[in-house]
Parts: sequence; structure tokens; C-alpha cells
Amino acid sequence: MAKLQLLFTTLLLGFLGSEAQQFGKAIMHFGNCNSAEFGRGTCIEKKDCDFYAVDKLTDFASKQQCFSRQRPDLVCCPRETNIIPQLGPRFANDTTAGGVNTNTGNSTLIVPSTSTPLRLVARTTPRPPTGIDQLPQHPYCGSAFSFRVVGGVNTGLFEFPWTTLLEYELLGGGKDFACGASFIAQRWLLTAAHCIQTPGRNLTAAVLGEWNQDTDPDCENNLSGVRECAPPHIRVTIDRILPHSQYSDKTYVNDIALLRLSRPVNWLQMQYLEPVCLPPQRGRNANRLVGSAADVSGWGRTESSGSSKIKRKAMLHVQPQDQCQEAFLKESKIELTDNQMCAGGEIGVDSCSGDSGGPLTVEANTPRGNRYVYLAGVVSFGRDHCGTALFSGVYTRVSSYMDWIEDTIRANRI
Repeated sequence: MAKLQLLFTTLLLGFLGSEAQQFGKAIMHFGNCNSAEFGRGTCIEKKDCDFYAVDKLTDFASKQQCFSRQRPDLVCCPRETNIIPQLGPRFANDTTAGGVNTNTGNSTLIVPSTSTPLRLVARTTPRPPTGIDQLPQHPYCGSAFSFRVVGGVNTGLFEFPWTTLLEYELLGGGKDFACGASFIAQRWLLTAAHCIQTPGRNLTAAVLGEWNQDTDPDCENNLSGVRECAPPHIRVTIDRILPHSQYSDKTYVNDIALLRLSRPVNWLQMQYLEPVCLPPQRGRNANRLVGSAADVSGWGRTESSGSSKIKRKAMLHVQPQDQCQEAFLKESKIELTDNQMCAGGEIGVDSCSGDSGGPLTVEANTPRGNRYVYLAGVVSFGRDHCGTALFSGVYTRVSSYMDWIEDTIRANRI
């Protein structure tokens, strides 16, 4: 039986080199689009578009749909495969008693319907969150970051501002940083359930706004050569640890947990800190991400050393569930559920030990064309040797747990 590991102590973020290219690189897409001249398509790199008239894909509307500061060469490539549902902010008819959903407004928005392409319905107008337990909506979460490459590299100083480092006290004395988490609201982090059951250590605090563990404050030279520094990171103790009640440490099903901070962190007053948005859809439509590009970030193991002191990132692609399931059943007898998802599977590019509980994010467009980032998965488990061809990492699918997240926050307001 192949050895599996829970990703505890140390992001294998290898460089995607010639070996991976020989193995084969899947084309990753960045959402839906609609070309006025050629119909439906997906946003992909121009070099990856095999459409016969790729040089004619210049109409303004389709280019606007695929506009990305990170990837200026995206085009709306007409194709019927890998079409994913259009994404928009989560919708609620009214504000719940727990303050989890946003306040209602008076504007309208085109959103997808299960039976028709699009329909006009009343929607909430995103406003700044007013409660410490309120889950934000775009534009108050998930700002698209400014730089990204394929393969594993260090992040920029202000990239992935929601990626959080978890602090543990070792039973023999000292501190350890064994897992990651995602900042989702003023008092709330989302992580993996297995990150709170770590032998020999107790989870005590979270470090927000961290980049380089060896420095505080963190500084780097920008592209103009000017020295930039972030404010000192924020350490906040954790006062409630709330794992999913049906988490299994044998099958890793329901590997998700909420952490409540002992005091709220108001990111609206901090330019360098921001929560990640939660999935815009739930149920079957939310699961159609196969082929999508996804980003994983954290301080885990690298290809050349132990755990990284600087926050790192890698671009993965979401894998077909049946292919991923077949590989894990054959090697380890692990049966995946619809509440789990797979991403990666290319040589040398993967999440690894120490990234557990951290974010797997997807970049998408609102129906109004605003680019934002939402949390698609939580790093859960994978093979002991990270970055192995044909073996993806397994992630807890966040869209399957939106009701649980909202209900748990509502029940723990006091």
C-alpha cells in the first residue's frame, strides 16, 4: 500500500521544467466567456488556444471578460469543452440573525439559472461587513493579486493576504508552525480538521499578515527597486476550535474546521490584510471546476530544503474526480467523496507538508466582470512523496460545507 501523509509539518513547490513538459501539461482555463463573433468559450492563454481564427479574437467584450492583471495574454477561446458555470457573489434574500450573510440592497444582477442561460433577479448589494462574524462578499474580499507564475516560487510581499500561519506550543517547550489556514472574517479562520489533532503540540494562536518568518516587519524591493515594507504581522490567540463533528482520521472525510480568534481583526483598516471570498455557488454547479487553474500557498516543504521561511505559491489544475479516485483506490484503498476535490498531478508541482489547512483558491469573474478570488479547497492529504506524476493532492471542497460554515459561526457568536 502506498504511503499517504496528512500534510502537517513542513508546500513542495517544484519548478515546472522539462521533465513535466515531457510528461504533458494540461491546459488550464480561467473561467467562462462569450465571444460576440464565435460564441461560448473559456479564458485561456492565447498560446494554448487552438482555434483556427485565434488572431481574430479581438472583440472588446470578450477581451474584457478575460482581462487579468496577472495574465494579460488571456483570450476568449471558443470551445464547448470544460465550460464552467458563470460565477457571482453568494446570494441571500435577507440578513440572517447571526449576521453571516450580507445586508440586502436594491440593485439587480444577472445570475445563472439551472434551466435557462441567465435571468435577472434581485440580489444583495455588497457592503462593508458591519459585524465581527459577518462573511464578506466581493469587493470586500478576494482581491486579485498582481503577479503569478506556473511552478513554485516565493510570493510577493502582499500576495495571498488571507493565507495564515498557525502557531503551536510543543509539549516539550518551544513553538512550531505546522499548518496553514484561511482568513475569512474578522474573527474566523478556516483550516483542516487534522490540523487541530497534532500529536505533541497544542494549537494556540494564528499569525496574520505574515510573509517571511525570519523578519518582522517584512520588506522587499519592488520592480522599481524601491524598498517596501509591510506593517508588523498580527498574532492572535485562538479561543474556540471547531472541527467538523463527522471528521474521520482514517478516510480524511470532512477534513475541515473553523477557528475563532480571541479578538476581531478589522482588515478594513489594514491595506495589507484581506479575507478570501467563499464559494459563490453550492451543490452540483459548484463542483464543475475540472481544468480550472487553482493556486495553493503556504510555508511548506520546498524542492530544495525543509520548510520555507517565505510564503510560497504554485499554480495547479483541478483534476477529473474519476481519474483521481482511480489512482488513490489502486494505490491506497482510499475512496474519495464528492466533498473532496483533486488538484495538481504534475511532476514537481504540488502542495506538501506544512500546507495543510491552507487555501486552494480559484480566480473568477463576477457577472459584472470584476475579477476576484474565492476559496475552492482546503489542503488535506496526498502521497508521502509530494509532486508525483498522476497523483493529485486531495482538498476538502469548501462549496460542500457552506451551510456548515454559516451554521457553526452563527452558533458561536457569543
